[in-house]
Amino acid sequence: MTTRCLICDSSVVLSQEEAQAIALLIGLLDGFLKGIQGESSATPGGAVANPLGHTVSRMIKGISGAVSNWADTQAFIREHRKFHFMGYDRLCLRCGALFDDSPNVESPLDG
Repeated sequence: MTTRCLICDSSVVLSQEEAQAIALLIGLLDGFLKGIQGESSATPGGAVANPLGHTVSRMIKGISGAVSNWADTQAFIREHRKFHFMGYDRLCLRCGALFDDSPNVESPLDG
């Protein structure tokens, strides 16, 4: 069942949980990418002495970067909940309406 906006009837409605999952994914990817952009072990000619070891090392640095970015990501999520959702459960991305999940209330259009 698709949640529809109470104001404009749009189906482009984002829940707090969905927004949190998106923010977590972006935060982890940001930390991972920052981590792997560190120093490389390539030789001056551009070749890597041990490609498998180099790849594993970069992955470890990426995971470490994602972990170190965790606190910043959590702070961003708290601010996002506070300022974008303002205590409501859902946000319409079309008209900006904020509303809570409602129990299954039959609408007049359902007949």
